[in-house]
Amino acid sequence: MTLTEKVAYLKGLMEGLNVGKDTAEGKVLCAMADILEDLALTVADNCDQIDAIDEDLENLEEFVYEGDFFEDEN
Repeated sequence: MTLTEKVAYLKGLMEGLNVGKDTAEGKVLCAMADILEDLALTVADNCDQIDAIDEDLENLEEFVYEGDFFEDEN
């Protein structure tokens, strides 16, 4: 289960328990769940960016170490 799925599950539990914004405790819990959702989405976006950078680095390493880049120096 991913982080975003866990947050969605938590929000579903809160909805099922009728945790609403009509009480002080409900307001705090809803705000915390919203913050967790924002954090989970940010982490997911960062992971996507890291994966893209990793793929670019892999291509660069393949070019440098397995390609013709160093053949002229030998």
